[in-house]
Amino acid sequence: MFRSIKWRLTVIIFSVTAIFLFLLGFYLMDSMEQYSYENTQKRLFSNASLMASDLKEAFAREPHPDFFQDYARRAKGDINARITIIDPAGKVLGDSTLDKDSMANHADRPEIKKALAGKTGTASRYSTSLRQRMFYLAVPVTTETGVAGIVRVSVPWSEIGAAYNQIRLSIGTAVLVALILTVAVASSFTSTLVVPLQEMTRVAHEMAEGKLDTTLNVRTNDEIGALSRGLNYMAQRLRDNIRQITEERNKVKAILTSMNDGVIAVDRNGDILLVNPAVERMFNISYENSVGKSVIEVIRNFDLEKLLHEALTSDHSITRELQLMAPEPRSFRISTAPLTNETGVVGVVAVMRDITAFREVERMKTDFVANVSHELRTPLTSIKGFVETLLDGALEDQDTARHFLEIINDEADRLNRLISDLLSLSRIEAKQREIHKKPLDMEKLILNSVSILTPQAKEKNQVLNTDIIGPLPLIEADEDMIGQLMINLVDNAIKYTPEGGQIAVCAQAWNDGVKVAVSDTGIGIPRESIPRLFERFYRVDKARSREMGGTGLGLAIVKHILEVHNGKIEVESRLGKGSTFTFYIPVKQARA
Repeated sequence: MFRSIKWRLTVIIFSVTAIFLFLLGFYLMDSMEQYSYENTQKRLFSNASLMASDLKEAFAREPHPDFFQDYARRAKGDINARITIIDPAGKVLGDSTLDKDSMANHADRPEIKKALAGKTGTASRYSTSLRQRMFYLAVPVTTETGVAGIVRVSVPWSEIGAAYNQIRLSIGTAVLVALILTVAVASSFTSTLVVPLQEMTRVAHEMAEGKLDTTLNVRTNDEIGALSRGLNYMAQRLRDNIRQITEERNKVKAILTSMNDGVIAVDRNGDILLVNPAVERMFNISYENSVGKSVIEVIRNFDLEKLLHEALTSDHSITRELQLMAPEPRSFRISTAPLTNETGVVGVVAVMRDITAFREVERMKTDFVANVSHELRTPLTSIKGFVETLLDGALEDQDTARHFLEIINDEADRLNRLISDLLSLSRIEAKQREIHKKPLDMEKLILNSVSILTPQAKEKNQVLNTDIIGPLPLIEADEDMIGQLMINLVDNAIKYTPEGGQIAVCAQAWNDGVKVAVSDTGIGIPRESIPRLFERFYRVDKARSREMGGTGLGLAIVKHILEVHNGKIEVESRLGKGSTFTFYIPVKQARA
C-alpha cells in the first residue's frame, strides 16, 4: 500500500504536520509541566516559609517534647502536605505522617544539607517509609544565633504527575484530531493526482511483461498528459528495438550454439559472462554454474586465467596455445579480443579451438615418415651391403653367394610385405578399397584362419586351440578383410608366444553380434604401451619385432578393418603372463 505515490504523498503531508504538531505539543507540555512544577514548588515554599516564621519562637525556647509533633499534624490539614520538623543535628522533632521516634536521622538528606547551609533545599526521591516517590522542599528556621531548625514540606510525586497527565491528555487529544483531519484531507487531494499515475503504472507493467501493444488514453494537456504521450511513444520505440535485439540475439545464439570452437566472455574483473555449449562440452561444466564465477573456479587452469587477465590489460588481440585439462590434457589455440566501450576495455572474449587431434595427427605424420624411412632403410641397407660384398668377390664362392642371395631374398620379401601392408592400410583409411559385405559364417572363417596358421604354431611346439560356443550368427562383413584381421591377430599371438606356449581362439554370440577373443601365454605387453598398440609402426620391443618379421602395421590394419565394420577391440595383458585381444562385430552393417 505504501509503495503508492498517493500514500507516499499522504505520508509526507501527514509526517510534516505530525512533526509540527508533536513539536508544538512537546513544547506546550514541557511549558505546562514546568509551570505546574514551579507552581507546586512556590506553594510549598510559601507554606514552609510561613511555618518557619511561626516556629522561630518555639525554637528559641524549649517547648514540650510533643509540641513539634502536634504542630506538624495540625498544619497538615491546612496545607494538604506532609510536614517534617528537624533540628540542626538532623533529628526529627515532629512529622505529620509518621511517629518522630521511628524515623531515622535526616542529616544526610540533600535538601536538609542545603537548608542547614541557610538555603532552600529541594529533592525528589523514593521514600522507603511511605513507599512512594516524594517531592521535598526544606527551608531553614533562622534565629539570631543562626539556623535553629528546619521545616520540610513534601507531597507525593503522583500529585504533580496527575497534573502532568491531564495536560498530556488534553494536548494529545488535540494533536490526534488534527492528524486524522490531515490524513483525510491529504488522501482526498492526492487521489486526484494518483489515479492517472496508477493507470500509467498498470500499462508500464504490461509493457514490462512484453505487452507492448497497450496504449494510454490521453485525457489532459498537463504534465500527466505529456507523460502519457511519452509512454505511448516509448512503447512504440521499444517494440521496434526489441524486435531488432531479438533478431540479433537469435543470430548470435545460433552462431555460438553451432560453433565447434569454445567461446568464453569475461568482465573486467575476470568473472565469466558467457560460455557457449562447446565450452560446456569441453570442460564438462554448465552455463548456470559458471556465470559470475572466476575462470580459475570453473576451468581451474592458471595459464588460461593469466592469458585472460593479460588480455584485459591489453587493447589488441592475443593468440596462444595452451594445454588444459578437459578433463584429460588437451591442446587449445586460444584467441582473445577485447570488449570495449567509451571507458576502455570492459571485458574479453576468448575463442578456444581444440587442436589436440591436429597436433596428434602432426605427431603421427612425423612418426609415420620416420618409421617408414627407418623400416625401408633397414632392409635396403642390408640388401645393398650384401650386393656390394658379392660384387667385391664373394660371388666366386658359391656357398657364400647362395647364403647372401637368400638373405637378400628375405629382405626383399620383407620390403614387399611392408609395402603391401602400407598400401592395404592406406586403401582402407582412404576408403579406396572396395568392400564387399555379405553374410559371413564366422565359425568357418575362424577355423580356416586357424588351419592356415597351425603349421606355424607346430614349428614352435605351440598348442593352438579353437573354442566356438554355440552357433554363431551370420554377420554382414567383407570376408577377405575379416580373414586378414583374424590372421593378423593369431599370427601375432604365435610370434610373441615362446615355444611350448598355448594360443586359444574363442568365439560366441554376443549382444546381437559376434565376440572373438585371441589369447596367448606369450611375453605380454606393458600397461603403458597398450593405448598405443594400434598406431602404425608402434612396437613394444622394436628389435624383437623385426627379428620376428613384423612390419608394425598389423594391429593398425586390424583397427581400421573393425572401424569399417562398426566393431571395436579391447586388449588385456600382463607381462610374462600373456595377452588377450577381444573384438566384437555387430550382425547388421551399413553397406559401403
